[in-house]
Amino acid sequence: MRSDARKVTVIPALEKALDILEFLASEGKPMTVKEIAQALSIPMVTAYRTVNYLCSRGYLCEGRGGYMLGDQISRLARQMDRQADWVAEASAILRRLALQSEQTAQLGILRGFGVTYIDQRMPPHPVSIIAALRTILPINVSASGKVLVANLPPEEREYFLQHAQLPAQTENSLTDLNEFRAELDRVREQGYALDFEEYARGIGCVAAPIRDANGHAVAAVGITGHIADYLDSERLARLISYVQQAAQEISTLVQERGASFTL
Repeated sequence: MRSDARKVTVIPALEKALDILEFLASEGKPMTVKEIAQALSIPMVTAYRTVNYLCSRGYLCEGRGGYMLGDQISRLARQMDRQADWVAEASAILRRLALQSEQTAQLGILRGFGVTYIDQRMPPHPVSIIAALRTILPINVSASGKVLVANLPPEEREYFLQHAQLPAQTENSLTDLNEFRAELDRVREQGYALDFEEYARGIGCVAAPIRDANGHAVAAVGITGHIADYLDSERLARLISYVQQAAQEISTLVQERGASFTL
C-alpha cells in the first residue's frame, strides 16, 4: 500500500488560530487575550486579531472573565455525530452489498489529495489484495477516487488534479493528466467508475457516488474483487447495478440526517 506522504505546509495564521482554540478547550474556562498571548508566547496584537476573527466566525465568544469556545464548535461536533450515525447505519448496506456481489464492499472519502476507506465489509471469500482502512490511495488507481474527483465542481476538480499524484501502480494505471481528465469526464457522465487492474493485477473495482441533500458527492461506495468478474459483461452489469442501488440507499441516509463531509 502506498500513502500520500506530502510535506505539510505550515500556515502561520491558521496555526495560531488552532493553537488558541486548542488552548481554550484544554483550559475549560474563559481566558483574556493577555492570558492567551502569554500562554502561547505570541504577540498581543496577533492574539487580539486572531481572537477577534474567531469571534466573528462563531468559533469563540466573549463572556464574563474572557473568551471561550463559541457555538460554531458545538455545531461542528453535532455534524460529526450525524456523520458517525450514518456511517454506522451504512454498514448494514455494505454487508448486504458484500454478500450480494461476493466482493469486498467499501465506503470511501477524499482525504488530502487521495482517497481513503472508512469502512469495509468482506464476503466469505475476499480477494487477498485489499487496501487497509484509512490508507490513503492515489485517485487514479481507485474507482472511489475517480468517482469522487469526477463529481467535484470544475474549478475544485482542476485544483485537485494539479496537486494530486498519478503514480503507475500497474501497466494499466492512468498516469497522463489529459487522459485522466477524459476518464473523469466519462465517469461523471455514466455515474460510476471502474478500475481494471489499475491498482493491482488480478483486481477490479466499481464505485458510485453518495450524494448529500445538495447533490454533492460526499462519499463513494464501491466493491473490489477478482478481475474475471469485471471482464464478463453480464456479471459486470449486475455488479454496477448492485453498487448503484447501495449508493442510492446510503445517499438517502445522508440526506435524511443532514450529514456531510468536508472534502
